This record gives sequence, C-alpha cells and structure tokens, in this order.
Amino acid sequence: MTIRYTLMALGLALAAPFALADDHAPVAAPAPAVGDSWTYQYTDVWKGAKGNLNRIEVTGVDAAGVHVDIKRAASGALLTRQLFSAEMNPIDRGAMHFAPAFTRYAFPLAPGKEWTTDATGDNPKSGKHWRYRIKGKVLNWEKITVPAGQFDALKLEVEALYNGEEPNSPGGSGQLTETLWFAPEVNNFVKLDYRDTDWNGRIFNRDSWELTAYVRK
Repeated sequence: MTIRYTLMALGLALAAPFALADDHAPVAAPAPAVGDSWTYQYTDVWKGAKGNLNRIEVTGVDAAGVHVDIKRAASGALLTRQLFSAEMNPIDRGAMHFAPAFTRYAFPLAPGKEWTTDATGDNPKSGKHWRYRIKGKVLNWEKITVPAGQFDALKLEVEALYNGEEPNSPGGSGQLTETLWFAPEVNNFVKLDYRDTDWNGRIFNRDSWELTAYVRK
C-alpha cells in the first residue's frame, strides 16, 4: 500500500508542466481496488476562489463498474455515491446518468491517440435529457506538479458537444472541454481543468481540480 501526502507551502507557486520525450509504453486501463482514494482541491477558476477539499473512495468493484463514495476530506461526511466504468469513465455522477459511460478515457493511452463516441445524459430529478458527441485525444507526456507531488502524466483533451432534447429550444446546449493529466502512478488524473460554454459560445463555467493526496491498495 502506498500513502502519499504532500502539503504545498503557503504562497508557493506550482511549477508549470513541461513536455517529456515520448519514451513511455502505452498506458493500460487502471485497476482500482477497494480502499483506493484520491483527494482533490476544487477551485472556481472563474471567481479565482478555492472551494471544498473532497475525497473519492473506492467502495466496490464489480460487473457494473467501480463504485465510489465522495466525502468531505476534513469531516468524512458522505456527499454522494457514484459509479464509474472499469476504465474510470463516469456513468452515474449523482444527479447525472450517462449511457454508455462518458468516454473521458479510451485505453490504452498513448500520444496521438484519438477517439469519438456518443452518449446520452439524463437527470431524472429535473427530467432533462442531453445527447453528447465526445471527441478525445492524447497530447503528450508532461511532468506536472500539484499539491500531492510531481508526476509523469499524459495530457488529454476531451471535448463534448451536447444538445438538450427539449423541442424547439436551444437551452441546455453547448460544449464542455476537459483538459486533464492522467498519471499511471495514481491510477487517475492528477489535474483536471473544466470549461463549459453555452450554445452562443459564452463561457459560464471554469473549474479546476488538483490532487492533494492519494492512497493505493
């Protein structure tokens, strides 16, 4: 078992990522185990304000996928339960259900790989439905520093055009973009930048998550 905690000193700037020579083997799909966890610092980039520190804990792995609990890092309070595919692609995100999974990853991963998939997204509570056209690509290996440490990571970019299914209405349509750094060492991303634009191309969400601690069983 590996447990790693690294605290950044107050006011210390994060080192910018830089590209590495591509001498890595293709990255196979992760194999999460019960007890694995990842703690992330959320930042509202739009407002320039840090938010909650939440921990994702693997509670089960079965034919349905990887079951996780999302908890407050400080108190351990349960926020939600979610489900990911075996490749750690989102299926159930609390209020949102994807079918098939939202293809954030398409393993094995290597620089230059691209993929295109479709998915539907349903929010049963609101009764809203969306269709997603997802395009992903692997850019390159980079060395990146986050609060949990420095990692060799694959930089990926995932774009998804989505359209609301309410008739005669452009509402609920737009494009989301995820730029993320997947580190095989931790079986997950160590940083994720998120941007969401509406159907007019106006940015209305910009968020970031950075790994502060992780546990691998």
